Amino acid sequence: RGGTFLTSTSPLFDSSGNFMGTVHIVRDISELKKLREKLAMSEKMAALGEVAAKVAHEIRNPLVSIGGFSRRLERRLDGKLLEYASVITREVDRLEQILKEILSFVRDVRISKEELEGVEIIKDIISLFSQEINKKGIIVETDFKDPLSLEVDPNRIKEALINIINNAIQIIDEREHLTIRTYKENDFGVIEVSDTGPGINEKDLPYIFDPFFTTKIDGTGLGLAIAHRIIEEHQGKIDVYSTMGEGTTFKIYLPYKN
Repeated sequence: RGGTFLTSTSPLFDSSGNFMGTVHIVRDISELKKLREKLAMSEKMAALGEVAAKVAHEIRNPLVSIGGFSRRLERRLDGKLLEYASVITREVDRLEQILKEILSFVRDVRISKEELEGVEIIKDIISLFSQEINKKGIIVETDFKDPLSLEVDPNRIKEALINIINNAIQIIDEREHLTIRTYKENDFGVIEVSDTGPGINEKDLPYIFDPFFTTKIDGTGLGLAIAHRIIEEHQGKIDVYSTMGEGTTFKIYLPYKN
């Protein structure tokens, strides 16, 4: 049934002690389990937020100084020394991006909702990645069945969708397919992002939304975690289906504005 149930079985005797049968009790504890998981995640995020604040304080200022001086050196040097200075600058930029992702994940953000058309956001994101899509020869297919009238924070939802779509683009090879669909399901507007990439190992599926979990060599493991948090902030949900060697599908459910 797709939920979590607690079952108990007890023997039943008559007044003479003769066995008459059994009593079976089944309780649906799916919501309780979800609440426990949310509480555990909240505690984890609180601890992570404290660490991130300290990291930001201790690392950001030195990074700014290192990056500033390396860029000055790039303007003054040439040959091998210029190459070394450029490596320093690139690595500082990478560290700053990691720090930005950590802070984006742990900080509390006030949601500012407005009514908008979700399809337009998706088109903007596809345009944003057009250079990389063309470079890899990715075949993008869209199927916008219904208007997607949503009441969301446009910047936060765009960040979530960018993380999900970028994750798909990074993982698929040349000439593979990226398909984005929109439709309405019950009271939700659904955005479905599918790829024909390598798929996700079944043992990894339960952890893909955990912060810092990644199977990429150079990934931070925060992109999908940030997307998951943003969608939950909007009282939505995200499901993932994957088959090794065939691809992965993310289904994002967001409250539909009637």
